[in-house]
Amino acid sequence: MDGEIDSDNPFCLHVHYTAPHSPWGRKHHPPELWEDYYNNCPFNSVPPHDEPLPKGFWARGISEDGRRRALSGYFTAITAMDHGIGRILDWLEEKSLRENTLIIFMSDNGMNMGHHGLYGKGNATWPQNMFDTSVKIPCIISRPGFVPQNHIDTNLLSQYDWFPTLMEYIGLEDQVPQGLPGRSFSPLLEGKILGERESIVVFDEYGPVRMIRSREWKLVWRYPGGPHELYSLIEDPNEKNNLFNSPGYADKIKTMRRDLEEWYSRYVDPRLDGTKLPVTGRGQKARADEEGAFAYRFFE
Repeated sequence: MDGEIDSDNPFCLHVHYTAPHSPWGRKHHPPELWEDYYNNCPFNSVPPHDEPLPKGFWARGISEDGRRRALSGYFTAITAMDHGIGRILDWLEEKSLRENTLIIFMSDNGMNMGHHGLYGKGNATWPQNMFDTSVKIPCIISRPGFVPQNHIDTNLLSQYDWFPTLMEYIGLEDQVPQGLPGRSFSPLLEGKILGERESIVVFDEYGPVRMIRSREWKLVWRYPGGPHELYSLIEDPNEKNNLFNSPGYADKIKTMRRDLEEWYSRYVDPRLDGTKLPVTGRGQKARADEEGAFAYRFFE
């Protein structure tokens, strides 16, 4: 990074941490962090796996001590990552580049650490799940003097919006190919109000499972035959009550299903269509409901 100081060109730095992904054992952390943090990180409670869930999930049969060790390892990994990010921020401050650098922190998926009785993400169950705790990601944007501080934006955004957003931010919006699903939210990076967007829903796909979500509703559709899910996110933000088979929601399901199918028919890459490919739901080693699945390493 020091080599960029005397350059007249802007720089772009991608920093990708494996943390806080597993494994979370002693050998995967700095010794001093393990001793000072892992061994002194109490949890008043360790969420059990007592909820009705799709076949197979990572915490089944794992002892309370094993779950506690997973939580400790996860939080230790986050702490190590925080230290690394802090070094970058310190460098920017030292070089007087902090106010001239846009910082974006985010992840590629969510993570359940006891939420819904799960320890894992979308492939923690079979068939895969689309709980908010699995698919929502952290996103922190910072540039002092430009991006408002201590502000939480409630716009509904998705990962596929990032490409057009950053292209517009650096003045290259005319080079964004036509026909992409994303829409720019560049004004937010400049402290401005985001105008009306043509869509206030987000879409997600994980193997043969697709999801459409608005602020108020979420529909999860599993191909070819279910089980499907419908949640009222206003009344049931924790997604505990599946309304799919409840009376009175047929029209809502029909409308959301139509929007889901139209969106994917417009944007899906036939080579990567999860509804048609022979998706098995396997992780690195085995299916989530099989002994030896990669997730079991979390508790070793």
